[in-house]
Amino acid sequence: MSESQSAGRRLLRLWPRRQWATTLLCLVAVGPLSLPLAHALDLSSPLPQLAAAALGAEPGMASVARWRDGRLESFTLRNLPAGRPGLTPPSPGPVVGADAAPASPAQQAGEPLYEIGSISKVFTGLLLAQAVEAGELQLDDKIGELLRGQVELGSQQVAAITLRQLVTHTACLPRQFGRVGGPRVAAQITDTDRTALWAALAAEPLTRTPPCTALYSNYGMAVLGEVIAHRLRLPWTELVRRRITEPLGMSDTLLVPGDKASRLAPAYAGQEPAALWTMAAFAPAGGLRGTARDLVVFGRALLQGRRGPLGVAAERVLQPLASMDGAGIGHAIFVLGPEDHRTWMHDGLTGGYRALLLLSADTGEVFAGLASNRMAPLPRAGSELVRARYPVKAVAIPPTGLPMADYAGVYGVGDDRRFEIAIANGVLHARSQAGVFQAYVPTARDEFARPGGGARLSFSRDAQGRVEAMILGQAGRSFRSVRAAQAGEPARPLAAGEATPFLGRYLAPRIGRSPVEFRVAEEAGQLIIRSSSVDWQAIVPVAGQIDRFRYDVPAWLQFERDADGRVGALVLHENGSTLRATREGAVPVAPASAGRD
Repeated sequence: MSESQSAGRRLLRLWPRRQWATTLLCLVAVGPLSLPLAHALDLSSPLPQLAAAALGAEPGMASVARWRDGRLESFTLRNLPAGRPGLTPPSPGPVVGADAAPASPAQQAGEPLYEIGSISKVFTGLLLAQAVEAGELQLDDKIGELLRGQVELGSQQVAAITLRQLVTHTACLPRQFGRVGGPRVAAQITDTDRTALWAALAAEPLTRTPPCTALYSNYGMAVLGEVIAHRLRLPWTELVRRRITEPLGMSDTLLVPGDKASRLAPAYAGQEPAALWTMAAFAPAGGLRGTARDLVVFGRALLQGRRGPLGVAAERVLQPLASMDGAGIGHAIFVLGPEDHRTWMHDGLTGGYRALLLLSADTGEVFAGLASNRMAPLPRAGSELVRARYPVKAVAIPPTGLPMADYAGVYGVGDDRRFEIAIANGVLHARSQAGVFQAYVPTARDEFARPGGGARLSFSRDAQGRVEAMILGQAGRSFRSVRAAQAGEPARPLAAGEATPFLGRYLAPRIGRSPVEFRVAEEAGQLIIRSSSVDWQAIVPVAGQIDRFRYDVPAWLQFERDADGRVGALVLHENGSTLRATREGAVPVAPASAGRD
């Protein structure tokens, strides 16, 4: 195999290393960047508009459902290529019910099924809450004691992990056991059984004593589900059926579709069909399939609390137990906003599906969105819905006299998140990891806002008056990041029109297979790019290099120009390998010397 062929296989899956395991099953609200929505969304938006925002222009299907104004309603959108059958019967358009009861048999026959990914974690969290409420388990039970005689744990730190720490991702466990990354994550998630999971846990080389700062862990949630199943002497999926789906009438929420398999929405990863994921030990972390209507029934039961069919356990699920990623976290569900204006959410991502569940405390609304394409823009639609609940109103002040240069720099949150602040033409620009630079307006000394994005920035100073930290508030979350002393200079924002020459579609041929496609677009005047199987990410200019841009991972792009100065190709560099893609409709150009190491 040639070096370029090898690069084509590996670089096609370019993804931020620290995001792989998280995003395969869960993409939280502040995640990779996304293209702007054409119209602002909120929970009252028409269902067809919400479905269109969930799927975008991608092939596949999207189903949305909502509890609002005392009724449950749903809508399904189909965008299936010729030769790719839809569901039988087709049942286009909305299905509206008068109350929160499950759909009738006639309605259910037309409701498509989707993999709901990490929303399955909330079911695991509820099983724990129910077991605690029933006195079967306690949050502070240690897994070493619960598994005594079943698993011989090799680490005292692992044995000391509690159920509370597992359900809040504070158990110090990595995202995946064995620290696997890239495409191996999918294989681990789908192939691991309980025996393999116990073997991994027994050999886990954990050196830190929990609790740790929350780190999203599919591994930890799989362990939690299997521990609950072990102690209650029933398989996890059977516990879900007996304690959740059957009492709530959620007959379309299940692990194995069986005779309902024909109702699965066709799965895609971008333009390509995707394989279905069936899980064993990782099912508690992301294995369920279901409908949008069923998810709304589930969310409604959680919001009803002790007055509803789940009783006090529903309230336990929603109570914050720890902090994670700028928000609170309850029993595996994220808690956004102040106590009197709560939003709960979780989302999911598998090999061919995306999922989203949102609960609004003060309005009693529940929203569920499902898309059968892992590249569908459902996450940005979800972010828009959450931002609409936490608008930012600000009055800009003139920047005259403000110490703008004080703010420029790189700011870090733990090991996994960084922010860059740059000043261009007297305007403060900020970007989060994998995001684009966005302009902020000053509202006071050391305070800035971006009302359109629902974001606020404030800077704090040390005793000597130097800026030492930054706080970002957005969409019900709050991040405090410390200024890095030796992180280098931030990237610079592109000037107006500077992104235009690079926009377009680039193709890298592959022998006997579809070409690798790159799309280069702009957001807020900055460059973003996606490949055939990896969603939109920002790229920023490399200082001192012409037409060279970098990702927020160890990879970079060199654009090439023809004799007339027009961009005609790009070369992706990662781990010493390259992949060259030619711009569609461009005059062929020779590789530029600047694109070689």
